[in-house]
Amino acid sequence: MAEKKRSRVLSVVLWVCALVCAGLCCGWVYGGVFGDGVWYWFDLAGAFTARWVLGALVIGGVSFVLRRWRVGVVCVIAAGVGLWPVMTGRSFGVGEAGIGVVEIRVGTFNIYPKNEVWESDMGVLLGMGLDVLVIQEPGPELSRGIRLHGYLEGSGMEHWVHRAWVKDRVSPGFIISRYELELIEVGGDELLAENRLMCVVHHPEGAFVVGLMHPLSPRTVDRWMAGNRVVRAQRRWVNDVLEETGLPMIAGLDLNAARGQYRERELRRSGLRSSKPLTAFDWGSYPASGWWLSQVQLDDLWRSEGVDVVGWEMVRLSGSDHLAVVGGFVLGGGSAEDSGSD
Repeated sequence: MAEKKRSRVLSVVLWVCALVCAGLCCGWVYGGVFGDGVWYWFDLAGAFTARWVLGALVIGGVSFVLRRWRVGVVCVIAAGVGLWPVMTGRSFGVGEAGIGVVEIRVGTFNIYPKNEVWESDMGVLLGMGLDVLVIQEPGPELSRGIRLHGYLEGSGMEHWVHRAWVKDRVSPGFIISRYELELIEVGGDELLAENRLMCVVHHPEGAFVVGLMHPLSPRTVDRWMAGNRVVRAQRRWVNDVLEETGLPMIAGLDLNAARGQYRERELRRSGLRSSKPLTAFDWGSYPASGWWLSQVQLDDLWRSEGVDVVGWEMVRLSGSDHLAVVGGFVLGGGSAEDSGSD
């Protein structure tokens, strides 16, 4: 009798764990789709979809060993649902530039406005041989240095465009380049006028578009919804720019969302894809010094069709709570390694 009771208790525990994990694995399906309230929390949980998948697989494995077949099947199905946003649209690994092909190096970094060692961090980035650098959230000293005091003179990356700070709505940002930049204007869209920063880089190997995206962090429901509106507007603008210019695009971003969250899924609808390959096993770019289970990939370089990834790495710098992302790209490539898209 006692043995049967223990067996029933074990079954109940496994079912509870499996159903909780299944709900979290599937959270990306409905998180962010039905407005605010509880769906906001499901969307935040979606940032950890890869962890929920891992948990479902562990519980499923234990269930199969203990011959709780139905529990195991539920876990496997849930893990499959959770894997979809984690894997779709990504390449398995990075390609090779090939002999005689020029690799274009682009970096993106949320430098953190209260960064006390920003000069040291900028020195590292400017010394990496990048062609383009996208900077989110520069502090006032760095911003004034670039705009007013010639900070970039002699750095080899003296061309820049700027996005202004708007209190409680828009963070500042820069795109810095070795080559001449041509700012892309927005038109009459007030939302994009505040949030936009996109330009054509006149690289010797061919022109391409670089963009900066940094919607509000989802610290509250209102900020989450405001940032979602910006991402929807950005997605439409990306579509327009790709169609009007006919040029490939690379976007440096801190989306304040990870794979499995609404913003990431919405941006993929523009045709852009994350450059982080499946073989990059780092858990995330934020928080930079956090435990691996707490880290999420907020920062990345996204690319359009016609841009191949030939390098991808994250760089730890001392003054920010984000890791920088540096990618190598080849223009005019296909997408043979892509695992699929929405």
